[in-house]
Amino acid sequence: MISKKINIAVFFLIFYVFSINANAGIFVHDMVLLKNEEILLKAETRGRFSHKGGELVEFFIDGKTIGRTLSGGDGFAFKHFSSKKAGLFIISVKSSAEEASGSMLVLNKGAKIVLTDFEGGLIDGELLKKKPRDGSQNAIKEINKRYPVVILQTGILNKKAIKELLRKHEYMDLPVIAWEDGDLFEQFVQKGIILKAVIGSDAIIDSSSKYKPLSFSFNAKDGALSVKKWEEIKKKLLKK
Repeated sequence: MISKKINIAVFFLIFYVFSINANAGIFVHDMVLLKNEEILLKAETRGRFSHKGGELVEFFIDGKTIGRTLSGGDGFAFKHFSSKKAGLFIISVKSSAEEASGSMLVLNKGAKIVLTDFEGGLIDGELLKKKPRDGSQNAIKEINKRYPVVILQTGILNKKAIKELLRKHEYMDLPVIAWEDGDLFEQFVQKGIILKAVIGSDAIIDSSSKYKPLSFSFNAKDGALSVKKWEEIKKKLLKK
């Protein structure tokens, strides 16, 4: 009887993850870059179960078109771009029948940023019962006024699913970037971006330790400040 209940729970877990990770349509990848850095904006066109190549995709920055390109056989479309000013911008992409938007954070060299794990920082609870940590929406908004905030994708939910959950729980629109087992931190530091603070799971904190950011954990963790609420993190970061 117990085994049957476990099997049912596993089935619904797999179904939930598969459904929330579904990628039908078009998706634009968030970006973090330096001012005047030339990069490739990236969009992905997909059917329910596979990529769709040969789609004409148009790219927009804050509503202004920067050109069109065809997606390749792997479903990806790219567009060269560089920004002459820092700030948070909206990337929009459109194909023949679909459109989507994402975030592009442009920084000055030497900028300080705050990074939080989505599943270990912003959201609490088991996968099927996840809810925002109390006060996290407001704290993120206030922190972002001083230090740009980046959301880390680390768990089983893909970036599109995370973006949808952020919108559902009324978080401000921020870039969601894959953590890549800590490689992302190395990429930022090589660009001259300073890791002001890291919030989240043990793995996130351990992989950032050599860069010496302020570290916050909602669990007891050596090398990190243990907190219970996002209000504590906000006060610590914004203390004058």
